[in-house]
Amino acid sequence: GWISSAIDPQGQCFLSRFERGMAVYLGSGQAVAAVNGTSALHVALLLAGVEPGDEVLVPDLTFVAPANAVRYAGAWPVFIDVEPDHWQLDPEKTANFLARECVSARDGLYNRHTGRRVRALLPVDLLGHPVDMDALLAIANRHDLVVVEDATESLGARYKGRPVGRLAGLSCLSFNGNKLLTTGGGGMLICDDPAQAQRARYYVTQA
Repeated sequence: GWISSAIDPQGQCFLSRFERGMAVYLGSGQAVAAVNGTSALHVALLLAGVEPGDEVLVPDLTFVAPANAVRYAGAWPVFIDVEPDHWQLDPEKTANFLARECVSARDGLYNRHTGRRVRALLPVDLLGHPVDMDALLAIANRHDLVVVEDATESLGARYKGRPVGRLAGLSCLSFNGNKLLTTGGGGMLICDDPAQAQRARYYVTQA
């Protein structure tokens, strides 16, 4: 009775209690548990509108899960260098890539070398340090891109007073055995939009 959607003796679902507790802790409206962090990232990219053939910018220093999640969505990762102080996705290099290596069209921003649409940024709060999310969000807004935050390695950290996991419209966590908070496995998607959360639950329960 301690896993999946099993009901405890008081008639409550342990998994739902965990989701509610994490939502309260982060100050979010919605939290949706997934089988692992990679699954949460995959679902978040689908909710963000990433489609097969799109490109998603990811940091070149991180675990392979973000790049794998991009591929699971049928899209392609584009690796951007990290900054030297905290090894987070470098806003300046991100801005330079989008300005110099991409071209705007009526239906989005396109990589001039590959011809693919650039759809999203997937920064990772690496090794306990938050990314400079305000700078990345400004860049994303300028180019009409979506941001999905991978907060897996920095749960509990804060950025300008805001908790990691709440820095973008869609954020993801992992509870793998080597993470800051572990359930042995599992992941979670964090958002505010009830419609997005409902769609996420549809995906994580085998549609």
